[in-house]
Amino acid sequence: MKKTAILAATVLFCACGGNHYTIEGTSEGLAGTVYLLDRQQNVIDSTSVGQGAFRFKGRVDEPRICYLSDEKDLRASGFVATLILEPGRLTVSDDAEVPFRKHVVGTPANDANDAYATASAALVGEYRDPDTSDERRGAIEKEHDALARTTLAANRDNLFGVLLLSRLSYELPAAELLDEIALLTPEMQQTEMIRDLRTQAEQKARTETGQSYIDIVQPDAAGEILSLRSVIENPANKLTLVDFWASWCGPCMGEVPHLKRAYAQFHDKGFEIYGVSLDSNRDAWLAAIGNKDMGWIHVCDLQGFESPAARDYAVQGIPANFLVDSQGRIVATNLRGEALGETVASLLK
Repeated sequence: MKKTAILAATVLFCACGGNHYTIEGTSEGLAGTVYLLDRQQNVIDSTSVGQGAFRFKGRVDEPRICYLSDEKDLRASGFVATLILEPGRLTVSDDAEVPFRKHVVGTPANDANDAYATASAALVGEYRDPDTSDERRGAIEKEHDALARTTLAANRDNLFGVLLLSRLSYELPAAELLDEIALLTPEMQQTEMIRDLRTQAEQKARTETGQSYIDIVQPDAAGEILSLRSVIENPANKLTLVDFWASWCGPCMGEVPHLKRAYAQFHDKGFEIYGVSLDSNRDAWLAAIGNKDMGWIHVCDLQGFESPAARDYAVQGIPANFLVDSQGRIVATNLRGEALGETVASLLK
């Protein structure tokens, strides 16, 4: 099921309260220091924790997306909460039933976020319940999507809509994403997040089905430079899957059995895989290839999502893949599970 994590925000300040904010929070077992981080994980402020409680006070000139964390690096954090920093008094607390989930309330933006997260979590929980029927799961997917779309339509004039659209962008075709950006107010279209999103959408349009592939040139597992062009132009290859993945990506590892099955079944018939890792640790990358017995072509420039290949293909999340025919035309994208083998089989007839 597709899950969309949504934050809400308004951009209007309350004239009577000024631009000051207070954040008060409690969390069971929390100790040491809590950091207030911006989207790039730069430290805005920090405070000591006493008996699981913490407090921040400050001034914000315009609403911004931030994080609270007990570590400067979110990947190492045991406590993390996402919030929209805006004037007002925010309260942060643990969820009584869901481990690691935090409630942030106290301003319109954060109240809306918390309400949406609650509704979304209820749908996701029902979807994952073993007793839920397949028919009901199909209905839940539609309800979840409708919840996100309705919320977006109601918040195109504030930061909530900006962040929501950013979260939805991975699932939207480029043309639809550009249309949604155009529906935002001029002020919201000038935010840094939307400027970046527009650039990504324009690049995404260049790598959708029917477009020509973009060459990738990176070192392979042996350290030799290997281009995607050389693989596609190899007469033995009728279809090449450009597969973006990383050793640390759980969903990517979950796709490996499907990749192996398709490769074993169709490699001799002209199917090749050009795996592009977004790892930054060479040892971890090579270990994953060996441990999972991934016997196809692998390249990696150790730049993670900053890799030119990731930018060229507008990769915002992994796993992501692009199936290219021998003429260099992208014929399918983001094939998951059994869909990969079924698509390859249909095209190699």
